[in-house]
Formats: sequence, C-alpha cells, structure tokens
Amino acid sequence: MNGQEIVAHYATRSGIDIYKLPVWAFANHITNCYLVMDEAVTLIDCSSAVDGATESLDRCFENLRSEFGLAVGLKDVERLILTHGHIDHFGGTNHVLEQSGAKVAIHELDVSTIQNFEERRIVVAKDLQVFLQRSGLSEKRVEGMLEMNRWSKGIFRSVQVDTVLREGPLDDSPFEVFHAPGHCPGQVCLKLDDIMFTADHVLDKITPHQSPEFITRNMGLGHYFQALKQVRSVEGVRLGLGGHMGDIPDVAKRIDETLAFHEARLEKTRLICQEPKTLAEVSLELFGVRESYHVLLAILEAGAHVEYLYERGLLEVVNHEAIEHDANPVLQYQIV
Repeated sequence: MNGQEIVAHYATRSGIDIYKLPVWAFANHITNCYLVMDEAVTLIDCSSAVDGATESLDRCFENLRSEFGLAVGLKDVERLILTHGHIDHFGGTNHVLEQSGAKVAIHELDVSTIQNFEERRIVVAKDLQVFLQRSGLSEKRVEGMLEMNRWSKGIFRSVQVDTVLREGPLDDSPFEVFHAPGHCPGQVCLKLDDIMFTADHVLDKITPHQSPEFITRNMGLGHYFQALKQVRSVEGVRLGLGGHMGDIPDVAKRIDETLAFHEARLEKTRLICQEPKTLAEVSLELFGVRESYHVLLAILEAGAHVEYLYERGLLEVVNHEAIEHDANPVLQYQIV
C-alpha cells in the first residue's frame, strides 16, 4: 500500500485549493478522497475501514505536509461530505470522527445507511437473497453470495448525520449538490466553481457498477440514465474529479460514452433473451465465467439491464405456471 498515496493539487476558477487523496480501500481498489480548503476544511469521502485503509488515509495527510507544506491533519477537518452510502466511501467515518469534530453530511436517501448501518445491512441482505433465488443460481451458490455480502458486518459503527444533502446549493459552503442516483440511491455530485466531484457517477475509464432497483429503491438503470443526463446539462464544468481512477477532462463526453456503453449492453442483453433465459444464464453470456465476489457483481449488473428492459416491455417473463404456483420461482425472460 505504501507509495500509492501520491497527492495531487487542483485549484478552482476562484482559487479554492483542492487536494486529491488516493486512499487504499481494499485490495486493488483505491478510493479518491478530496480535501477542499474553503472557509471550512472539508473532506469529501474517507475510504473504507478495512485493515490498512485508515493508515492509508493518514499517510495521505502526511504527504500533504511533506509535498505541499500544508500543515493540515484529520484533526482540522470541519466537514465530512459523503458522496454516497457505499462502504469504500464512508467506511472510514469513525476514524475521521475520532480525530476531529467534523460534521457529517450525506444525501437524505443514504442517511439510514450511516445512522442505522446494521439494520440497513440486514434488510438489504434479505432482498438480495430473494433476488438471487429468482436468478437461477444453485442454493449453494446463493448462500456463497450471501456470505460474501456479510463481510462488512462489524467494520462500521453507525454515526449521527449532521447535515442532510438535497438538490441545490449547500448552506454555508461554496458547493452545489446534484442528486445522481442509480449506482447508489443517495449518490451526489458536487460542483465547486468550475470543478465537478463526480463520485462514482462518472468515472474516467470504466462505468460504475449497476444493481437492480428490485433490491434497493432509487437504484437501477432508469435512475442512472436520468441522472447522467442531468449532470451532463450542468454548464461551466472544466474538470471532473471522480471517486476512483483518473481525472475527467471532458465530463459531457465521458457521459455520452457511458450512455452509449449501456445502450450497447442493453441490446446485447435483449438478443441473449431470444430464447427463455434466467438471470444466471444472461449473466454468464454477458460476462463469462466469474469467480468469487465477481460472480455477485456480474449477476447484479445483468439484473439491472434485464430489469430495465422488462420494465419497458422489451422483455417478458414466460414461465407463468411456475410463477403462479411456486413461492419464490426462478424467472425466465424472453424478448417480446
């Protein structure tokens, strides 16, 4: 992990300093956190709390001092803005609060994830179980997926949210908030002068993972597409700073590429279903054989695309008898 915390500096049109802190979150997974030096010292996201992540965040602050001479530490953070309720972005919140008196802000649709973490984890796990059982995976595979999804138990303690983010200017700050659901119900993008913090909504080389709204409301491709188009319409954005990977010099162009990518995947999904297919079969044809946690990611991504097509009448469920008589049947989809 050492050597990855190379801090970068940016300045907005009006001269507000921003520092990118690339914090180790999991194996082969870096979360970009951002320190904004406005009237209040603001930290945007704080990575995870997996072993080594909090130390990685601390090293980023050490590098701020050694590389830029900026004598700021976690103790100086006054405001922690969480872009969305995924643990690689909020998991380090307890560590930040232990070091500082920061006020925590997150969108209203993700407040319960932070304030009632265990309750939300259990409820979502139950909905995930139903989704996986309907997908056509074997019972053993379903239990394996659910076990992998339990990994976050005990690594985060619920905290009180101080500021609830909603669309529009953020009080007592230079930020403007844009609600961008799809990847996560309460994900937000933040505009600061001519820079847009795009979180996981827009990334420079990949498209963010999608899940069906069946599991969690305000997710799904429909919300994602609508939010992409909203963010694309925002004027005066010179640079996008994403939650992972590199910078985005042309946010509008990258959004166009992202929309085109998903349109192509939707068409491929539709063609796969020329004959009746379960979600597990669709996932296998879309992504090939996957291992470990990537099996879960693949079937969730396939589920988001199948759900989008089904909701718009482009696919139909064909095994009516099983649906009518079985308590929780495996669904088979076919092109209309």
